[in-house]
Amino acid sequence: MKEIKFEFDNIGGLAQIYAFPPSDLLRIRHDFRADTDSVELKTRENVVVIPVYADRSFMFDEKKSTAEGGDYWQISIEGVIPKLGREHSTMIERLERGEWLVLSQDHNGIVHLSGSTEVPLSFSAEKTSGDAYTALNGSSFVFEGSQPAPSVVVDLDDLINI
Repeated sequence: MKEIKFEFDNIGGLAQIYAFPPSDLLRIRHDFRADTDSVELKTRENVVVIPVYADRSFMFDEKKSTAEGGDYWQISIEGVIPKLGREHSTMIERLERGEWLVLSQDHNGIVHLSGSTEVPLSFSAEKTSGDAYTALNGSSFVFEGSQPAPSVVVDLDDLINI
């Protein structure tokens, strides 16, 4: 008999987000003895680190659907980049013009690799100054796309080690 174990230590939200171009992926290496997967990159020069802003909603969402062509998974990785300005707008424009694979680590330590070299994710952002003095000034963003398989769970203690 197989059983799903209930985990009482369960925290929501994301802790880290790293995006990189599909061309930088060397391979996803599978360790058959440990039954784990790890990401190997050709270079780390093009990795974009998006810090997680405290007390804001950063989330990973994956929904399975079925169409005429078969099953697919709709991926959405959302967050906020605080404060509008030249430094952030240059990076946001780079993200909007590219295609990306995204490593996202949740607060439980689970790392997902979303997107693939064949079907990368796209990035879009919505900028706002906020409507009040206490409102957030910044950019809400989302990496999204449909992929033919669920995101790969990667064995990685900290994304800085990719």
